Amino acid sequence: MPSNPPLQTPADILQAALAKEKQAFAFYEENERHARIEMVRDLLTTLKDEEQRHIRLIEAMLARIRLG
Repeated sequence: MPSNPPLQTPADILQAALAKEKQAFAFYEENERHARIEMVRDLLTTLKDEEQRHIRLIEAMLARIRLG
């Protein structure tokens, strides 16, 4: 199994985190669409919304890094 290169900068770390958050969002969104049990669908919606908040937070942090 190949190892990932080390994350060197705050921007590297945030970019990696952003990719994981987007992956989690897509996972919850896809499963939310197919959930037949309301309680499960509600949980997936909540988790998806939380990931969306994380995405916005990380994108704001990256914007601040770019602006210096």
